[in-house]
Amino acid sequence: MSYNRSPTSQATALQSQYASANNTPPILRSFNTMPSPPPNTSFLSRLQIYSTQIPEAYIAPICGAGAGLASGIVTCPLDVIKTKLQAQGGFITRRPGQFTGSAQAYKGMVGTARVIWREEGLRGLYRGLGPMLLGYLPTWAVYLSVYDSTRAYYYDLTGECYHPVDRIKGG
Repeated sequence: MSYNRSPTSQATALQSQYASANNTPPILRSFNTMPSPPPNTSFLSRLQIYSTQIPEAYIAPICGAGAGLASGIVTCPLDVIKTKLQAQGGFITRRPGQFTGSAQAYKGMVGTARVIWREEGLRGLYRGLGPMLLGYLPTWAVYLSVYDSTRAYYYDLTGECYHPVDRIKGG
């Protein structure tokens, strides 16, 4: 075996093996490894691309908050009607067998909804929506996150998903 030990060949080997101090690597401006959509694409296309970059741990809370938002918007008029029915006459002095004070303004769910619609309109049916959503969004985000984690834990523990319909049928 013969080795070429000339000083120039050793220097060339070292230079090719190690980076020189003059060659600094470029500074990364972003740590995002996902491709960015072209700027001239539609909003929906950009939203679809960005949605693929959401970490998996955020999916359940986001879906839960969305469910809470939809639930709050749908049930807010019912909640307003219930509150108005509960609150009417709550502070009037009552004696057994005798009603003192003004007559009832609300009679039943449909009657209450009609009075609110006539006097306050759509805004009246959605009175208190903001505070209700402030309570619903985090509640449903936590609920769905815990549900998803518990379901995954159960699956890892038993190796099967729980389907009540299959259990009833015996399958």
